[in-house]
Amino acid sequence: MMRAILKIPNMSCQHCVMRISKAIESVGAKGEVSLEKKTAVVEFDPEKTRLEDIVRAIERYGYEVEVE
Repeated sequence: MMRAILKIPNMSCQHCVMRISKAIESVGAKGEVSLEKKTAVVEFDPEKTRLEDIVRAIERYGYEVEVE
């Protein structure tokens, strides 16, 4: 399993947390989303999911994503 930290600066509410979590899960990854830190810590199997796929899934919901 690989792990990455994503910064999501325009996340602003609990609804955002739910949408981002849903986006992460939609591509087969697991994530811990923190509104306070404006980050998502994602874990994924690189043989099944690429980090780029996770980032694109979150961006489709309208969020900016920066890989730490």
